[in-house]
Amino acid sequence: MIEGSSLIRWVLLVTATLVLQIGLATQIRVAGVHPDLLLLVAICAGLVGGPSTGAGVGFACGLLFDLFLPGRFGVTALAYLLVGYGSGVAGDAVARPTRWISAGIVALASAAGTLVYAAIGQLLGQRSLSDPNLGAIVGIVAAFNALLAVPVLAVCRWAEPEDVRLRAR
Repeated sequence: MIEGSSLIRWVLLVTATLVLQIGLATQIRVAGVHPDLLLLVAICAGLVGGPSTGAGVGFACGLLFDLFLPGRFGVTALAYLLVGYGSGVAGDAVARPTRWISAGIVALASAAGTLVYAAIGQLLGQRSLSDPNLGAIVGIVAAFNALLAVPVLAVCRWAEPEDVRLRAR
């Protein structure tokens, strides 16, 4: 659960990430695929703050990103909510994650998030699972997010102070 000053920090973090996603990350492309910074923040929020924080931040990230994406409104919000929650559960299962373990969890959750987004889109009539580039998209997003995991986890720890994390669990 997000409380008080922590809510303000999360709002600032999500807003700044949205600006970076729209303004910068979409310009950085590898094989036509750009990083998904908002998915990364949702995953890291779950790892740092637990399932409820991951779900809340994931939903907020996805809903804001949906405002700028073509297609069905709410698909990204649902996908990021599920991935944020799942990464929170995974983070709670690991006692003392090292940087490598955290980066691995972020990579796996990023791949899962991209596939969940594609599956939800397919259920709603989009042709996302049949995209021939889906494998490349999953791999590149997972690689970008794994590389950026450590600094984003540090920023998420700032947004979710230790006393709030201990009280919420």
